[in-house]
Amino acid sequence: MLFTLLVGPAWAQTEDSPVDPCASPSADARGLDRLQRDVFISVCGTARFFDGLFGDTRSYADDYRETYGRIGLGLSWDEVEEFRLDGNARFNLHLPVLGERFNAVIGRESEETYVDDTFEEYDYLPGSFSDDGEQEWYAGINYIADEGRRSSFNVGAGIGLQSPLNPYLRARYRYRLLATDDVLVTLRATPFWEREDGVGMTVGADADWSWNDRELLRWTNTLTRSEVTEGIRWRSRLAYHHGLSGRSAVRIEAAVRGETDGIEPDLRELKLTYRRSFLREWLFIEAYGGAFWADDERPARRCSGCALAGIGFDLMFGQRYGQSVSGSSVSGVTEEPQ
Repeated sequence: MLFTLLVGPAWAQTEDSPVDPCASPSADARGLDRLQRDVFISVCGTARFFDGLFGDTRSYADDYRETYGRIGLGLSWDEVEEFRLDGNARFNLHLPVLGERFNAVIGRESEETYVDDTFEEYDYLPGSFSDDGEQEWYAGINYIADEGRRSSFNVGAGIGLQSPLNPYLRARYRYRLLATDDVLVTLRATPFWEREDGVGMTVGADADWSWNDRELLRWTNTLTRSEVTEGIRWRSRLAYHHGLSGRSAVRIEAAVRGETDGIEPDLRELKLTYRRSFLREWLFIEAYGGAFWADDERPARRCSGCALAGIGFDLMFGQRYGQSVSGSSVSGVTEEPQ
């Protein structure tokens, strides 16, 4: 997979298109700026190559710069699993030749993120004890059937690149309701099928309350039923976000989860997270600490009031995150799209 991304720009070059539309104007970038530029060029070039399988890409040269993504690397420690180093990646590839409503996605995340839709964008970095599954590479294609201010609907198909391969199908519907001037409610439904878990459905209800520009209270809830769950798998999380400045913020959160026909709850967690832009507006450092209470059929996985801690880096690129590849350093934290 990494080989594909690295050689993507080379595939995209042809004699009829000597100018690469994915190239950055900052050809003399160095250090961190060059790293972000090279990641963007590789992912953008991969999108252009695959889109070229469906037709001539020359008429859509500027559209490929709408490709965006992020890479995370985290080192975590807890009293059960001790130290763990892991990474996440998510690359969204724009495919204008195939159609404006299509996009491809390549990444390394858990199945709960890219299939079941039970994890949130802000809890992106890997390494927490609450992660249900191992991170794995996957690739898929999505069709955006409807994208409005209040609702959205898309369908997708892909394959988990593990052994054996794990194909999946997924649909996702979201409806947004402005309950008051300060409260946004989001309802979501995600039916899915995958080889490992069979047919399933996730439904969720999220509430965001923001009473000023620096503070946000978010309550998220999901219910998941599939052929392998013991009854209904549920989880709930309450998180308070507070912006300290234009460059940093803290998050205090409490989470609980369980299964109706299994152990209830099987995990409770309290966590404090500090996030700050680091050297560039598109590079973030995140550190967290907290405690968790875990119940499990396996004694080795049980823990009461155990400590956890971690640190990680999050690199973003692309216009979706408000980032460019110009190589300039700008202070301020860009909000992540929801």
